[in-house]
Amino acid sequence: MKRIAVLDGWRGIAILLVLIDHVQDSLLQHFARPWLQTGQHGVTIFFVLSGFLITSKLVESKIDLRLFYTRRFFRLMPAAWVYLAVVYLLGSSARPPLVPLTEIRACLLFYRNFFTQHTATGLTGHFWSLSLEEQFYLVWPFVLLTAGKNRCRWAAAGGAVACAMYRWFFWAHYNRGIINGESQVRADAILAGCLLALLLDDERIRIAAARILKWCVLPAAGILIYCMVSFPWLPPLSECAAIACLIGATVLYRESVFARPLAWAPLAWCGTVSYSVYLWQQLFMPFRNPYAVLIAMPAAALGSYYLVERPFTNIGHRLTSSPKVHAMPPAGMKEPVDS
Repeated sequence: MKRIAVLDGWRGIAILLVLIDHVQDSLLQHFARPWLQTGQHGVTIFFVLSGFLITSKLVESKIDLRLFYTRRFFRLMPAAWVYLAVVYLLGSSARPPLVPLTEIRACLLFYRNFFTQHTATGLTGHFWSLSLEEQFYLVWPFVLLTAGKNRCRWAAAGGAVACAMYRWFFWAHYNRGIINGESQVRADAILAGCLLALLLDDERIRIAAARILKWCVLPAAGILIYCMVSFPWLPPLSECAAIACLIGATVLYRESVFARPLAWAPLAWCGTVSYSVYLWQQLFMPFRNPYAVLIAMPAAALGSYYLVERPFTNIGHRLTSSPKVHAMPPAGMKEPVDS
């Protein structure tokens, strides 16, 4: 299945923002500058991308839940399960275990973003974002299938605004630590991506967006930079909207001066391996050792990608492949949206 290089470039930016944050915390044990606390912003980009990509895939033809869930399972679960097995086995010799089974269960059943007990460890802390995405995968396809695209536009927009309002009312409570990963606090980023995909699926809206979005790139980039400087822990809805505008512009204008850098091969490659990197970086950061962070972590991540993630992704596609001719992708997309 063809990949869209600019979207891999966005993934590359997202994982680099996460690594910039975590490497500083690991090796320097402080942030060189307050505005270099970039991890939450990288995750927000991942969320908007997920909403956009998954919704684009679902609306490009008749929704096939078996195909969707089979491919999602083989794309995400094997690599995540291998990571959880490794951290559990490594910590099982300690008394009490370094990573308790209650924490592993929270990751496996996708409620790690609500699991904030004092016994929780940092080794699975990043599963808060994976849990939120899995909750989205479990709910959104059914909503889209039963409600239809038109109603879901309003649902995505209303849900994003409701989430932002809830966060604003309880900002002081959530603007700290891992507690800010609860679904009702951060789901607006995913819903912003869903709304973008649903709007671009409409030909009239896509034509209008093609005229407007190219003029929105600089203002959206300015808003994103402002939010990254001003909100290190809890990104606001304006940041999600700015990211959605930038993704929309780069998808519609892939040969433009602002989209071509995203297709730069090294950056796109970082995006291709970003899921495995995101999984495994969390194991090595607590060592606070340059060799662990700069050598062992990349080796583990690449091993996960080439030996687990990519082979199982291919298995998922083979299990759901069919000789029948699939529906054409939405107009304006030169190739299928990558998964």
